Amino acid sequence: MRLSDVVANHGFAPCNLATIENARLYQREHDDGVLELLCVQKIGPEMRVDRQPLIPLVLDGQLTMPVFLPVGDAVSDQRIPTDRLEDYLNTTL
Repeated sequence: MRLSDVVANHGFAPCNLATIENARLYQREHDDGVLELLCVQKIGPEMRVDRQPLIPLVLDGQLTMPVFLPVGDAVSDQRIPTDRLEDYLNTTL
């Protein structure tokens, strides 16, 4: 299955917030306002997976964009063999 289809099954959509070499960036919005970013990058025979939930900064009841604060647990620099990526994502997302 294509990467975009795998992550779409978990509510992620392509994100144009940034461009990263050999990578795809996706986002998922939660009902509580949390924006979750997922980056999947090809590095040699492996795929690097990073995921970070973010919450928009609100000051005095006003939403300040585009400032986001990290919240919750992140996945940072998780290296997965390419042939195991789909299983990894289906298990962890």
